[in-house]
Amino acid sequence: MAMVLDFFISKFMTVTANMVEAEIFKVLGVDKEIKALQERLGIINGYLHQAERNRHGNNEIDIWVRKLKDVMYDADDVIDLCMIEGGKLLKAQVLSGSSTVSIPFNYLFSCFQCLKYRHDIANQIIALNSKLEDLKKDVVIKNNLDWATKEPDEYVNRATAHETSHLQVEGDIIGTQIETAIETLVSLILENNPKKCRVFGVVGTGGIGKSTLASKIFEDERIKDYFPNRKWLYVSKNYTESDLLKKLIKFEEGSETKGKNLEGNSRAELENRFVSVLTRNTLIVLDDVWDSSVWIDFLRKPIMNSTISCTVLVTSRKEKVIIPMKPRYIHPVEKMDEGSGWNLLKHLAFEAEGDEDEISSFEEIGIKLVNKCDGLPLAIKAIGGVLYQQNKAKWEEVLESDAWHMDLIEEELRPLYLSYEDLPSSLRQCFLYCSLYPQKDMYSKKVIQFWVAEGLIMDEQDKLRRDLPSQKQRTMEDLGEQIYRELICRNLLEADALLDVSKSFFSMHDHFRSLSANLMREEGILYRHGRELQVDDNIKIRRLSISCMELNLVLPTQIIRQGCLRTLILMDSPETKMIEDSVLQALPCLRVLDLTATSIEKIPDCIGDLLHLRYLDLAGTDIREIPTTIGNLINLQTLNVYGCQYLERLPASITKLHNLRWLNMIDCLLLTYVPRGIGKLENFYCLEGFMVGQNDSAYEEGCDLEELKNLSELRFLSIFRLERAGGGASALANKPFLKHLALSYSKGQMQISKAERICNEMTQPSATLFDLVFHEYPGRQFPSWMTSSSLAESFPNLTFLKLLGLPCCTELPPLGTLPQLKYLRIESASAIMTIGSQFLGSRSSAFPKLEVLEFEDMPTWEEWAFNETPLAVKLSPSLRACGIIDCPKLRALPDDLHRATNLSQLVLRQTYELGEINHLTLTYGLEVTNGRGLKKISNIPTLRYLHLDNCPNLECVENLGKLQHLMLVCSKKTKQLPTWLRGLIEQQRNNTASTHSRSLRKFEMQCNLQLLKSCLEGNENWDTIKQIPSVRVLTYSGQRYMRYTKDPYNYDAKIPSN
Repeated sequence: MAMVLDFFISKFMTVTANMVEAEIFKVLGVDKEIKALQERLGIINGYLHQAERNRHGNNEIDIWVRKLKDVMYDADDVIDLCMIEGGKLLKAQVLSGSSTVSIPFNYLFSCFQCLKYRHDIANQIIALNSKLEDLKKDVVIKNNLDWATKEPDEYVNRATAHETSHLQVEGDIIGTQIETAIETLVSLILENNPKKCRVFGVVGTGGIGKSTLASKIFEDERIKDYFPNRKWLYVSKNYTESDLLKKLIKFEEGSETKGKNLEGNSRAELENRFVSVLTRNTLIVLDDVWDSSVWIDFLRKPIMNSTISCTVLVTSRKEKVIIPMKPRYIHPVEKMDEGSGWNLLKHLAFEAEGDEDEISSFEEIGIKLVNKCDGLPLAIKAIGGVLYQQNKAKWEEVLESDAWHMDLIEEELRPLYLSYEDLPSSLRQCFLYCSLYPQKDMYSKKVIQFWVAEGLIMDEQDKLRRDLPSQKQRTMEDLGEQIYRELICRNLLEADALLDVSKSFFSMHDHFRSLSANLMREEGILYRHGRELQVDDNIKIRRLSISCMELNLVLPTQIIRQGCLRTLILMDSPETKMIEDSVLQALPCLRVLDLTATSIEKIPDCIGDLLHLRYLDLAGTDIREIPTTIGNLINLQTLNVYGCQYLERLPASITKLHNLRWLNMIDCLLLTYVPRGIGKLENFYCLEGFMVGQNDSAYEEGCDLEELKNLSELRFLSIFRLERAGGGASALANKPFLKHLALSYSKGQMQISKAERICNEMTQPSATLFDLVFHEYPGRQFPSWMTSSSLAESFPNLTFLKLLGLPCCTELPPLGTLPQLKYLRIESASAIMTIGSQFLGSRSSAFPKLEVLEFEDMPTWEEWAFNETPLAVKLSPSLRACGIIDCPKLRALPDDLHRATNLSQLVLRQTYELGEINHLTLTYGLEVTNGRGLKKISNIPTLRYLHLDNCPNLECVENLGKLQHLMLVCSKKTKQLPTWLRGLIEQQRNNTASTHSRSLRKFEMQCNLQLLKSCLEGNENWDTIKQIPSVRVLTYSGQRYMRYTKDPYNYDAKIPSN
């Protein structure tokens, strides 16, 4: 990644000024040398802006800039050493000045070593000064560059100026061209066709809007109605078949956690698993396909062997990739015309704000910019990000920019370069870093930690800091989150709403990746196993993202020889088991080491020599132990051992890591305690998987809850094995910024009274809490701070709440009073028999923001009623989805559920006693599985999709006026069509006659062979089902079937002759 020099020099000046104030340089005896260094950099800084712009066409300036970058990287390393060694000496001075404190011998010894290093540090700073003096006097400056005062970055913070609209910009690209394309493709996809698999293609050059068109089709309401199952797969050039199958299986099973046990499965096993979970008609989008074999040789076979019918929508840059897939239709995406391009540009730049006459005065310049972008939506979006809320002078400046004529950047990338150039220097650094990841679904929280570890976020970035809440103490992570949102709002990164509604996952378009690869070619590369590293020996590689297929980690010889790597990320390297000492010894400047999902079993002891290391990620590895030398990593900020299933202990030396901010120990199954003294690390931002230890011999090395009392900076905290707690009243006290809290007990390990005492003794969590989880809580009653009448005032920001495992609790708290609650899940509450009006609380609105409500595994729950709730109370006005699973004794849904007027989907599974479902305002789908007690479904006039699986006693289905799609799975004993089906079809026929619009369009049924035969043309049930426009009946295996479409007529059946 290319260093952005003015950012690094500005950061250097700030950091050294703070260190001067702290007398760190004085105690090392290098304060004069540092002052000279600052003065020289101050002069050189005046030439930087012109040098960065002119270097692309001038080899002499380019070489000068590269030399300066090398000096700044060396300076960064030296300042790190000054912080470490100077800090030791300052601490020794404080201790030696105290008559009551004895100084440990080993600490004195380290200080004597520090004195020995003082001479080396001074020599390094003198050498840096000499190099800077040479650069300052270089004839390149005199002959080519003019000195100018650096103006501070000024820009509009899009993320704050408009919080939501830019995050949804993909949905705002509208024009006659894309609307016509959507209508064409949707109508073709929905046409009645008996084929089991159909392929449609979308082709066009990069950045032209293929994925945007596909996503609009994917989210079209008609498509949602027709396909109960939709999957989106980003394929890319470097896909692996196993990874794609795992993603498809995880999609179907609905959980990332369930996918963890897929590791190690063969392709055949994954294919069988995939086939077994496919039970509903499916639309699959294969995005960014470069090779037709992904369908022909890979996905087509398992889908053809499944029981479903499947439609595949493929996006690709090349038509020749799609043609071998035998598509039904290929849609070429055209460039935007002037009108559509101008509409997009003005929408992005003005967001419907401002006077229409004023906006129209920009049209002439806007049309010219659209033409310069060559009608590519991606380029227009990038320019729109630059021009957001800017005046006409800025528009003219962009139109006349030299960037449109830069020979070293491809023509199609020049508009994107303009958007990059418009970024403040700090944001440029962070944007370029993202290109080290090849995949689409990057996780923002992890990338932000990388930014922090690499020093790409400065504490003095007031332009971002001033937009954060004034009462909240700002952290580097907060600043990183703001930068992330800013890059999203400027359209340089794309939030992946299909993958994650919280927009924590994101991707970088291939064109932006190409641009950043061009800009970072000097310093950072993506390197895949088996390829030759083609980099000039004069270029020093600072950052490397590598895929390794060897048992031993092998790095390119040039990387080892240079020894200046700062970031090493292993990607797609599941076979790698070992790291040799020599590899780590060749990386003394390393800041980031990411070994996630490798098979590494041991980390060399010499990792303790990587004094600059700030980020160490071992998640999902096979590591058995962490060397005690990790305690030497004084700069380490992040240690992630999530999912290290063979890790048995953490070394006590981690309690020396006073800069540690993130420690994640979740899913370390063999880990039994956290070393005592962890509470001394008062900079913790995130502590996940903290295990309570008892004061007996079995856990003598562990620590109690009291260890947490001084961790006042925490934002994320999860506590496991609470049954071991001896005390802990102050565990949650003094945590004014806590946002995420999980309290977990071991299943079946505790007395009820003790569980209640532990939680009640805990201080009430902070009002800042955003996400709360109780896991295996064994008490009969929740702690008083959860049942209080002032619950809403206590937790005004609580948005996500999970109550998982309540074996003894008989009554739920008044959760309906929580004003910001959006997601509520209650699971394994085996003692709950009744949920009544106390669940809602006593306010004018119950669950005012709740969007998703889930109940699961509640074996004794019988009654759910809000009979005493006044009509004036608004009940769940925002609720979109409700799921009730494995609640076998629940007799009825509450009568007042119809007041949840935005309810879109209701899922009921294993609700054996539920007799009726009626009088609801469901706007999309109802799914009932194993509803053996269900007798009636009625009066749901807005329902569009109904899925019934094994409801043998259902007698009446009526007044579903807008039903479009009926899916019926019969029990193996069912021999006849249900009688209610004939009545429903008759109602639908009458509705069609009176309203001239047909509702029920599609009927699907899985059944035994006898019932299938009765539906064949000319047989006893044919007259009933032939009235439906599209019919598909098949056996459970899918090997026997009948398919029928009414208009145009098409009939196909595969039935044995005997």
